[in-house]
Amino acid sequence: MTRTAAEQRLAEYRGDCPSQPLTARRLAGLLDVPGCVRRQVLDAIGAPLDPLAELLGAPPGGQSPFAIIRAQRFEERVTTGDMGPLLMLLRERLGAPVTAVRECDLSAEQVRTQYQRSDDTFRARLSEQYLEQMLDGDKTAVNLLRRPVLTLTLGGEPTFVEPDLVAYTTTDQLHPVEIRSYPCIDGIADPGQVSVTAREIAVHVIAAQEVAHRLGRGRERVATRGLLALPRNFTLDATGQPLDVAPQVRRLRRILAGFPARTALARHVPEGTSLPAPPPRDAPEAVRAAAAEQAAEALGALPSRFGDNCLSCGLFTFCRNEQQAAGAVARLGNAASNLCGDVSTVTAALDLAEGRRAPTTGAEQAVADALSRAATALTWQECR
Repeated sequence: MTRTAAEQRLAEYRGDCPSQPLTARRLAGLLDVPGCVRRQVLDAIGAPLDPLAELLGAPPGGQSPFAIIRAQRFEERVTTGDMGPLLMLLRERLGAPVTAVRECDLSAEQVRTQYQRSDDTFRARLSEQYLEQMLDGDKTAVNLLRRPVLTLTLGGEPTFVEPDLVAYTTTDQLHPVEIRSYPCIDGIADPGQVSVTAREIAVHVIAAQEVAHRLGRGRERVATRGLLALPRNFTLDATGQPLDVAPQVRRLRRILAGFPARTALARHVPEGTSLPAPPPRDAPEAVRAAAAEQAAEALGALPSRFGDNCLSCGLFTFCRNEQQAAGAVARLGNAASNLCGDVSTVTAALDLAEGRRAPTTGAEQAVADALSRAATALTWQECR
């Protein structure tokens, strides 16, 4: 399939569904669902997962308004004025000998005000110019870049990501700085939330390293060790901790490098199927039901790979119900799925175990033997 034909097939599949930029969280989610063609196609076309998932019966997601307001207040407290709290953290936690901040804000609002345009391509070009000065060690260069737009490659196509901050220090490296509003209580932050943040920082680090590589400065000029700024206890006072995301960078780089090209993904998309535009929540029930049916048909036409890590994907509820309806072994978890191998349904596995169907391959014989031993052990245990 040619590139043009693949683009056309993917565009037809997206249909009326709007496209949205991929966030660092969504790209980091590729670590949980490697090899899932369904997710890869949706990521390639930028289809919004949460509205589709809600249309198909998943509970509404997103942060509460109170959490959003708290996050905004904390970021303002850390970054307003002379950024004293952030400077202190950079010196104490990251060991960066910085005495003053020279910042540049490349958020869409600021760039639009100054240049009368704010598209991602333009902001990425500006970000690259500033990063080049920072990497060259220019004494007049900014040492803190807010809301830059960086570019990384996904399936051979450029994808934009927007870190919170990129700080430069006299250690001659760029260091990621992430500001989050979940608390650090008695010096300890929630490990689950830190893990999610580390994976998102890894996306930003890879994107910055790719910029450095394109500029001929070397990927090592972008450090994997950065600063995570958090509220201390239940206040809005800033504390923080260094965070090295080297393991996440290595894993995610392999996933991104193996992401299929659009020509390969388009082969999995059947003709005549397309995603609907998610209707508003207050739309008539008949309209939502019709859109849900169309979405289920379009998603069900794509191959999926269901497993334990799918819990973090927005489509988890839909895929779980699909596996349940098919009686798939994968619904029981990775351990059962790995044990049964090519025997994909619970019915087939039980038929082999109980002798209702003779094994036809070595793999089926192994499954039959393993399940038979397990059944014997369970019966013996119950008889004791």
